[in-house]
Amino acid sequence: MIGYVARRLFLLVPILLGMTVIAFAVSRAIPTDPVVAALGQQAADHPAIVAAYRHHWGLDQPLPMQYLTYVKNLLHGDLSDSIYTHRPVTQDLRSYMPATIELATATILLSTILSVPLGIVAAVTRGTTPDLIVRLVTLVGVAMPIFWLALAALDVFYLHLGIAPAPGRLNPTDAPPPNVTGMYTVDSLIAGNMKTFWDAVSHLALPALIMATWSTGTLTRMTRTSMLSVLPQGFLRMVRSKGATELHTVLGHAAPNALIPVVTVVGLAYGDLLTGVILIETIFGWPGIGHYAYEAAIYADFPAIMGVTLVFGVIYTIVNLCVDLVYAALDPRIRAAMISGRR
Repeated sequence: MIGYVARRLFLLVPILLGMTVIAFAVSRAIPTDPVVAALGQQAADHPAIVAAYRHHWGLDQPLPMQYLTYVKNLLHGDLSDSIYTHRPVTQDLRSYMPATIELATATILLSTILSVPLGIVAAVTRGTTPDLIVRLVTLVGVAMPIFWLALAALDVFYLHLGIAPAPGRLNPTDAPPPNVTGMYTVDSLIAGNMKTFWDAVSHLALPALIMATWSTGTLTRMTRTSMLSVLPQGFLRMVRSKGATELHTVLGHAAPNALIPVVTVVGLAYGDLLTGVILIETIFGWPGIGHYAYEAAIYADFPAIMGVTLVFGVIYTIVNLCVDLVYAALDPRIRAAMISGRR
């Protein structure tokens, strides 16, 4: 297993190199002129100011030299400074990522807790009323436009009923907890501040619930489909013949075998959430990486765009590695193949 992980980590080198090429190409493919976006049209009309700006950011060099400079700085942990915030991009990413990690983790945990039992129930009761109800609910969850649902939820629960807090991570009158992880729920627990913890949870609940509608629908349908493929298999008949109860047969033998493809969907969904749901973060005033990427695109902030693109690629690579390791934990055959080097 250690050898497999080492091989995967070694393969990260060419993958990361390819990511740098993609990040550089994406930042240069934006049709907006960064000079105009950063300086404004009046300042951009002065050739001396434009020349100084392009020289400062290396835009007066050929593209290959710009890329080599970018890779050289990247090897030293330097992602340059953001044109919009005037801060190092690494500092911005450290500031914005914890909010997205907190929201994405809450969402995927909520989705998994809801979808796996619902999918198992739907598969066991196939064709009956519980199955039809679960399928209908998940269909609505997948088909519902998430931005519309977010706006409707704010209108109903915040504006009319007043049971949801205002957008943001905390009430404006409350100070954030001491920064340890950047996640307010975790940091407030570390500080022993339960008032701030429950305030953070109340602000986290509605956006996490809205984001969980789509992923819950997808995961429930995948769990149901996977369970339906496992339930008719012969080894379950053998388990039943030995006197095992139906509950033990389903949860102890069928479910572990059916969860392997579900793990893939959970991992991919978590990767999508970690890369930021821009509309949700914007609607709920959530200062996450998606909101940062949106601002970078609006202002043609190419250092920030390159940094965000690279982070997104690294996130997906790490998530895929974690999914493979969970595969090995669930299926001894896959674990044996990894140890032997066949995978």
